[in-house]
Amino acid sequence: MISTLISLPYEIARLPFVVVDNGLADRLPETSGVRVSLNRAIGSADQLAGSLFGNPGIAERGAARIERSDALVTAARLEQEAESQREQARETAAAGARKAAQKRRAAQSRAAAGLDEAEAAEARGKREAEAAAKKAAAAKKAAADRRAKSRAATIQERKQRADSAATTKKRAAQRTAKTQLDEARETKQAAADARADAKRLSDLAEAKKQERKDS
Repeated sequence: MISTLISLPYEIARLPFVVVDNGLADRLPETSGVRVSLNRAIGSADQLAGSLFGNPGIAERGAARIERSDALVTAARLEQEAESQREQARETAAAGARKAAQKRRAAQSRAAAGLDEAEAAEARGKREAEAAAKKAAAAKKAAADRRAKSRAATIQERKQRADSAATTKKRAAQRTAKTQLDEARETKQAAADARADAKRLSDLAEAKKQERKDS
């Protein structure tokens, strides 16, 4: 009873601070800086007053206020940390989803590029095959043309040799015939000359015979 009477002036002096705290209750949460500071001040004052006035109830009331305020602050801090972790987890999940989507798009792009490349390679292969076939056909035709020209040249050369041989034979035959003709003419002329000589000798012998008869 005496401690209560002694602490009455303190309770009266404390009342405005409690009224202020109650007035802030509708406007600020207990974890706000203003209310935390106010609760700590009131709680510390209660602990000091309880110790000075020998009133454990006041001291316990102050300790409870401080403990409750600390617990609320700790809970708010833990909740904020949990929310931060949840936000980080959401960001990590979103980043993972974005990365996965990027990988899917990259894979789709690579697949599309691979398909385009395969189609381009196939078209290129077809063009190269066609070009190779045309080149081979042109080479075969050129080789065939060369063989045909070679055969034609060989045939022409053989024909020229045959014509030359025939011409040579013809000329040789003509020379032989001319020679034989010339020889025949010479032989005929020689025969005629021989006959003429024989006739002259005969005439001469007949003339001499006649002369002898006449003498």
